Amino acid sequence: MQQNSKQIRFIGWALIVGFALIATALNSAAQVPFGPKRPQAARLHQHVAGNRQVQPFLSIPTWSPTFASQTALATPAMRAGHTAVYDSTTNTMIVYGGFDGNFATPGNVLLQSSANGSAGAFGGAWSELISNSYPLPPARYEHSAVYDQANNRMIIFGGCADSECLIVLNDTWVLSNANGTGGAATWTQLTPSGNPPSARSFHNAVYDAANNRMIVYSGENIWGNIVYSDAWVLSNANGLGGTPAWTQLSPTGAADAIDGSTTVYDAASNKLIVFGGGDFLNSVWTLSNANGLGGTPAWTNLIANGTAGSPAGRLGAQAVYDSKNHRMMIYGGNIDAGITSPDFDYVAASDVWVLTNADASGGTPAWVQLHPKVVGDKNIPPAGREFFAAVYDSGTNSMIIYGGETIEGIYESTWVLSHANGL
Repeated sequence: MQQNSKQIRFIGWALIVGFALIATALNSAAQVPFGPKRPQAARLHQHVAGNRQVQPFLSIPTWSPTFASQTALATPAMRAGHTAVYDSTTNTMIVYGGFDGNFATPGNVLLQSSANGSAGAFGGAWSELISNSYPLPPARYEHSAVYDQANNRMIIFGGCADSECLIVLNDTWVLSNANGTGGAATWTQLTPSGNPPSARSFHNAVYDAANNRMIVYSGENIWGNIVYSDAWVLSNANGLGGTPAWTQLSPTGAADAIDGSTTVYDAASNKLIVFGGGDFLNSVWTLSNANGLGGTPAWTNLIANGTAGSPAGRLGAQAVYDSKNHRMMIYGGNIDAGITSPDFDYVAASDVWVLTNADASGGTPAWVQLHPKVVGDKNIPPAGREFFAAVYDSGTNSMIIYGGETIEGIYESTWVLSHANGL
């Protein structure tokens, strides 16, 4: 990664730490004081609406805040640099790791019920998932997490183990009964055969459920001094079915997108789809045979960097995927606004884009920008952010975003975008 993006991220993180130690920003209508009382904006909304529930699913893409109760938590659910996975059977978002408003790195697991907002704006609740196992994974942020829904197992890999990311990890852990049902939650560290990937953070991971394989791509070590463009596959990734094993892929070609990119996986075509990252790129690449089966993997550039009509190049965005319609949706991230001494321009994006035909199997990929409305009267959308988490509920076609930060502080808000794929 080139020097200017390293400087932007270093200065940005320094500002984040400073501001976070002073105060935590309030995200309009959703970034709220911790406590059993509902936020003022929510109380006013309920006063106007009476006993009616807020209905977040309208006929066009619409942002809706959710005010999940935090009364069961000892500390606010403020997180950035965390991961989230989604269990559609129970409508539960499972959150792990990250850093909080004091830049501490809590290692607990949080669950948000009714995460897709279908129970109404006040229908969900936060709880802490207590594991009965020991040892526990080292607390971390900027790691990766994938979810095996059939077996209710979350798999985490890598990340930063200290506040300045001087200790970078390459361990793999599995949390069983991750959605809080089926028995006691238990952490197990995997000991895969083969040489593991280099320790890294700010990387991507996706899960091939049919073959129980986790695919890890890109990342960096120690604040971008070392960046990676390699791809790895972990077989038996959920810890079941045999000894897990690491295998490095040797694709033809090379993608320019590296650390800070977004990645989704199309299981039907066995393709990894990568957007952005690196030095504020906006290119789109696919990696065929991404799970290491079926032939030699190959990188293909679907949309070149700088192509007109593409989203602005960015780092730290999040992407979700509609596999039925082959659509990738991206939100947020940090856009390159440049550095002009002594001024510093830091832009956390809040735009939403959809890439149609994202794996190129059904036609030419094309970007479409969404312009979502916001539920309610004169409400404003979620604040731009990075280092947040996003998950997708295919049943309701909703993208759920949670947490994140700007230079003003750490967010604790959850927002739901209906009709997230633009259809």
